[in-house]
Amino acid sequence: MSARLDGEASELDAAAADAHLVGCAECRAFEGSATALLRSLRVRPAEPVPDLTAAILAKVPAPSGGRGRVATAREWPRYALFAVALTQLLLALPALLLGHDPGTSAHVARELGSWDVALGIGLLVAAWQPRRAAGLLPFAAALAAALAVTAAFDVAGGRVPIAGEAHHVLDVAGLAVLWVLARTPTLPPRARARVTTA
Repeated sequence: MSARLDGEASELDAAAADAHLVGCAECRAFEGSATALLRSLRVRPAEPVPDLTAAILAKVPAPSGGRGRVATAREWPRYALFAVALTQLLLALPALLLGHDPGTSAHVARELGSWDVALGIGLLVAAWQPRRAAGLLPFAAALAAALAVTAAFDVAGGRVPIAGEAHHVLDVAGLAVLWVLARTPTLPPRARARVTTA
């Protein structure tokens, strides 16, 4: 009977227990009290827990410079990143859609355009949801570093004029703004609501 209450009895054990209970009043009483005890232990109201949210938030020190400045510090990188992302997408469209990029085949141009579109969309998502900025940072840093090194080699070797590599400044600018956004502290939702209403 104990095994059945714990859900561990086989069908044969359960049938044997039922057959025994028919003729044994003492075991029926034990089963009744054990079932009642088990139900009282498993089904009971949760103990009340005090809500300490207000007390905890009241003890959090206000950021230096006031709450409004934190909101502003969080906003300007988002707008800057949004502008960089849109510019990145606009510059990538000719290569992606038309396969046109000076000095490359249509296939390579479309692949490069796909990379630029992917980066632009990633930057847009980070501008829209700043908590994702840190996740995109390693990819953007690796891409910007690789582009900087290859551009330096190409310019030094005379294969490309320095003006031909100017569009990579956009990748570095996107990385810089993404880094600022990733390092800007995020306010908790309740504190953010207090800042917007203040």
